[in-house]
Amino acid sequence: MKDKIIETAENLRDNMILSTQELVRIPSVEAEAAGEYPYGVEVYKALAKAVEISENMGFKTKNIDNQAAHVEMGEGEEILALLCHVDVVPEGSGWTYPPYAAEVHDNKIFGRGTIDDKGPAVAALYAMKIVKDLNIKLNKRVRLILGTNEESGMASLNYYFKKEKMPELAFSPDATFPAIHAEKGILDLKFSANLKEENKEGLKLEKIEGGNAANMVPDYAEAVLSGINKEELEKLLEKIDYEEADLSLEAVEDEFKISYNGISAHGSLPEDGKNAISYLIKILSELPFAKTKVREFLNFYSSKIGIEYDGASIGCKDQDDVPTALTFNTGVMKGDQNKVEFIVNIRYPVKSKAEKVVSDIRNNLDSDLINVEILNDVEPLYAAKNDPFIQKLMTAYQEFTGDKSGPIAIGGGTYARLVDKGVAFGPLFPGQPELAHQKDEFIEIDDLVRSAAIYAKAIIDIAGVKDNE
Repeated sequence: MKDKIIETAENLRDNMILSTQELVRIPSVEAEAAGEYPYGVEVYKALAKAVEISENMGFKTKNIDNQAAHVEMGEGEEILALLCHVDVVPEGSGWTYPPYAAEVHDNKIFGRGTIDDKGPAVAALYAMKIVKDLNIKLNKRVRLILGTNEESGMASLNYYFKKEKMPELAFSPDATFPAIHAEKGILDLKFSANLKEENKEGLKLEKIEGGNAANMVPDYAEAVLSGINKEELEKLLEKIDYEEADLSLEAVEDEFKISYNGISAHGSLPEDGKNAISYLIKILSELPFAKTKVREFLNFYSSKIGIEYDGASIGCKDQDDVPTALTFNTGVMKGDQNKVEFIVNIRYPVKSKAEKVVSDIRNNLDSDLINVEILNDVEPLYAAKNDPFIQKLMTAYQEFTGDKSGPIAIGGGTYARLVDKGVAFGPLFPGQPELAHQKDEFIEIDDLVRSAAIYAKAIIDIAGVKDNE
């Protein structure tokens, strides 16, 4: 069966490339609801394109109020679901190739969504095509379920399951191989501070902003300053330790804009990036601002958050025996003379709770200026490594890779945690760079094809009747 799957997958290689390119060329970043399009027109276009591709391949499809759609094959009462999404995070800056051109270079397709999660959705769809072309008999229905706001709350899939049956088993091609038996909890917190007070002479913070999404390490942040001349500001900056290539200073009438360029990364892996907001505040905290509340806020941020990514100084550092450890990422900030707000994306250990994280933080604020509010909490996912479902996924993976390593835990969050029994499974192979939410995101074409083959084998092992061999 392995050889037949590989041969069929290879015959579909060019089609997989074209389908991935068609989807990546749609800039499906969530926008304001527009009429019948709950997450904006571009997200709908990506969903519609995925449905169109599926129908052209001969599959039955169903659109659920433009919130989600499914592609179906097979027969039976039970459902095996493959959970993917067609929305993407904002592209950020600094790309070598245009983020929505889906260009092919060095056997890689470049573009936002190639690895998260349009390429994997294509791999899942073509896995179904492989099973179909091989005339495999199924005793379950197999559904590729496509959501539309995975990157910003997962509401679309929750909506879908209010209208459609919950699958008995599901895996989500939206992370790494091998099978993932545990996902950390995901907590978004909004920190805010009221900076309004009587105007004073001297250096003022007119504006500060940075970041594109809570679950991205921001690669750019800027602040606008007033009440100082260029010579004075340059002398102050000379006394501060920072990478000069990362900072730029621009005069705008009587004000100055300080811009910091960091390195983007997925919010679950803040150690892989360089947080532009945090590094900018590190510099600002050493400047002599006139307003005492601005000074208090900058002191709070630099001392309690700083450039750490484990939450140690703010009191929420944690790790369990799975093992999974807490990560802390300031993803978005916006403020002016009167108020500043920023959103922190925390991935907390599988055996912890959001309530503990928030309590630890509030107990370590040491300032009445700072308010903390819970925006969103998605509880962790955990399954035993020896679960029969996980073992079948592992067998399919090992057959095509020879890798005998066991199931793993991650900080990323996938649709798998929204179903009764689900895990994440691929598409990133061990040792490959994690480029989701980063510039120059890509998927290796060989890996796209290999993933489709692995998913096809998993479908056959889980939903196929036993006489297929």
